Amino acid sequence: MLLNKRWIMVVAGIVVLALAAWWFLGRTSAGAGSVRIETSVVTTGEVRRIVAASGAVRALVTVEVGSQLSGQLAEVLVDFNDAVEEGQVIARLDPQTYETRVREAEASRATALASLELQRATLTRVLANAGTAQLDFDRTLALSERGTASVAALDNARAALEAAQADVAVARAQIANAQAVLAQRDATLEGANIDLTRTTIRSPINGIVVDRAVDEGQTVAASLSAPVLFTIAQDLSHVQIDAQVDEADIGQIAHGQTVNFTVDAYPDLQLTGVVDQIRLAPTTLSNVVTYTVVVSASNPGQRLLPGMTANMDIVTGERDGVLRVSNAALRFTPSPIIEDRTRPIEAAASGGGRTRGAGGGRPNPADRLTEQLDLTTDQAERVSTLFGNAIGRAQTGGGVDREAMQAEIDSGLQGILTSAQMQRYRAMAREAAETRTATVWVQEADGMLVERNLRLGISDSLNTEVIAGDIAEGEAVVTRVREVHE
Repeated sequence: MLLNKRWIMVVAGIVVLALAAWWFLGRTSAGAGSVRIETSVVTTGEVRRIVAASGAVRALVTVEVGSQLSGQLAEVLVDFNDAVEEGQVIARLDPQTYETRVREAEASRATALASLELQRATLTRVLANAGTAQLDFDRTLALSERGTASVAALDNARAALEAAQADVAVARAQIANAQAVLAQRDATLEGANIDLTRTTIRSPINGIVVDRAVDEGQTVAASLSAPVLFTIAQDLSHVQIDAQVDEADIGQIAHGQTVNFTVDAYPDLQLTGVVDQIRLAPTTLSNVVTYTVVVSASNPGQRLLPGMTANMDIVTGERDGVLRVSNAALRFTPSPIIEDRTRPIEAAASGGGRTRGAGGGRPNPADRLTEQLDLTTDQAERVSTLFGNAIGRAQTGGGVDREAMQAEIDSGLQGILTSAQMQRYRAMAREAAETRTATVWVQEADGMLVERNLRLGISDSLNTEVIAGDIAEGEAVVTRVREVHE
């Protein structure tokens, strides 16, 4: 009985192993001939790189109109959405208190003016007394010299003259003081008139009233700060959008870039603008750093209202008519199941092939600048000398200090190129910094996969620009290889 059980177990084990071997070999043989290679065709077309952002629409200029005075609003002459012109009266405070202050200042000024006139009359009197004292002193001095006047008489005449002269000095000082008091009263009166003028509140700009915070009869208290009465937006035919761009993308943003955007109120309306300003002050929220990018845009029909949210695509790079390859092909790496179908490309090793944009060797950078920036003969000579000197000074025992060389070249070019040429040079430098190398696999006519080395430019969500490389339009680049089990 025991022997029969062991025999049954052995037979069962053999059967299980046979079935497992049959299943495994069957899968292997089926898989070996069922590899599906998916490709995409290299095409020529447009590549647009964008940075997505959102921001609030606001007027180019928004002015908050307040009151520097406290008081009760006697009149409110404008309402929401009213168009106003610069200097137009939009509200008035009750002027009675300030009219009283003006009359008080006028009375004080009149008192000061009368005091000045009194001091001037006093000066006239003391000048007359001083003249008489001078004559008396002169006569007494003449008599004293002839011996007919005593010394005491001469001393009395001299003392009277000096006293009269002191009275003149006092009168003149009092006139100066009265003039200063009058100037003070003039300033007080001017301030009172200014306050009275400020009871009439006027629009500082041409625009539209987008907010009114007060009503007629309301009391305005301007003790510590000017309360805001109205908010006026200037010319809503042009608006600006303050977009928040993540720190990872801010390096791609530059002044003048095109911006396409929509608002929720008009989802089918495509609007455009341009990057007008990149503000350096960062904003940190929940450890996320963003920067404000100001976009200016036209507002046809004034359909964009302040406060609307704009969903934007900032075009940071755009190429038309360029060779482009699928992004999926750049991510592809051959797996072991197709190693027998891959081979290196001979052209890549020998330097031949269909290299896009190559010209039998790398051009001299100074010559390239001369051609691309339309340099004059003098500029070309100076640029060539600059490049030669910078390369020579950057040579070190271990190679070339490229950072020092580039810094010297950038500094030297500022004294050679015009502002327009310098702007184009910086754009070229940004484009060069954005290039990178990559590898794709091409399926040739015989089914073999061949590796190709490329130099790439900008990318969008689907494709990447090919700047140089051994690839041509119409070739099939591998995007995916998968094993099919039937």
